[in-house]
Amino acid sequence: MRPTHGERPGPLPAALRPALRRWFLKNRRDLPFRRTRDPWAIWLSETVLQQTTVAAGAPRFEGLLALFPTVEALASAGERELLAAWSGLGYYARARNLHRAARLVAELGGGVPRTVEELRALPGVGPYTAAAVASLAFGAPVPLVDGNVSRVLSRVGAIPGDGRTGASGAAVARAAEAFLDRRRPAEHNESLMELGALVCLPRAPLCPGCPLRPACRAHALGRPEAFPAPRARKAAVRLRLAAGVARRAGRLVLVDDAHLVRGHLVVPLLELAAGADAALRLRAAWPSLAGRRAKRLSPLGTVRHAILERRYVVEVFAVEEAGPTDERVPVRPVHPRDLESEPRGGLLGKVLALSASAGSPAPPGRARPARAPRKPTGG
Repeated sequence: MRPTHGERPGPLPAALRPALRRWFLKNRRDLPFRRTRDPWAIWLSETVLQQTTVAAGAPRFEGLLALFPTVEALASAGERELLAAWSGLGYYARARNLHRAARLVAELGGGVPRTVEELRALPGVGPYTAAAVASLAFGAPVPLVDGNVSRVLSRVGAIPGDGRTGASGAAVARAAEAFLDRRRPAEHNESLMELGALVCLPRAPLCPGCPLRPACRAHALGRPEAFPAPRARKAAVRLRLAAGVARRAGRLVLVDDAHLVRGHLVVPLLELAAGADAALRLRAAWPSLAGRRAKRLSPLGTVRHAILERRYVVEVFAVEEAGPTDERVPVRPVHPRDLESEPRGGLLGKVLALSASAGSPAPPGRARPARAPRKPTGG
């Protein structure tokens, strides 16, 4: 009898665990965070991979682990140092919470907590991260349900809904708990996540190669892509900014970001109302933004940037300054070659790349070589 949509899903047969394990041992990717059971490394990797793809997150995890090889190393670092190393990964609250949690763990002796309950008590550690550290580092028999696992179990059980919230999320959690291999919880959890990443894809899943296909009700229904249901997205908020790129003695004029990400450096930015003249407004505001008068503005073009539901359209200008500096306005001049050690976001890179293409200041990591000093002449 073919299953029907909306039936209460039954548990996955335990007999399929060996097939899943064989598939995993044959197909698993060699990822840097799978080469260790160090609790701190696993905690760091799980934090990095939140809202980040494995392809983008894996090399960044290795770089961060080299900078902060222990929880004590991160605890002793400053927030700006961490934000600089985190630049480009986005979702910077993750980094701040990780820093706070590391300091708390260091104060308590430096040992990463072993249980889900203890881990959940740390700043920024949610149910998934706590379960991941407890399972992958300490072998705790707890299931992991990330986006990949939720998709796999939603399809296997033909569970209505988005698989992450409400009744559908609860049904997925029950399925994960019932199917968990308690003898090998870490390997089992990794195998389900890997199956979702490599086979049970959001679009065009590779059903013929799936070890769970014999029990998959969505496959039996002939429409695996119908599960899970799409999640409702927040409406986009559109914002308009003006950005000014200026140099002082070869250094870029940067300020603390007051618009996008707290703790980052960015070129001076001004939020614009619809229909406002960007050049006129930026020139008038430049003394309060950068502490000098704007003598001339030259348009460089427009860049677009997105953070969560916010969509920014940024009009960029090269600014020629004049007059003395108002020291009361906080400005942070930085040489382009030193940008890699400063906390910064993607918008700054886009603005400086646009500026460089127009012959203005170079973007991060592409500082222009200094001219050779002139040889002294006699006379």
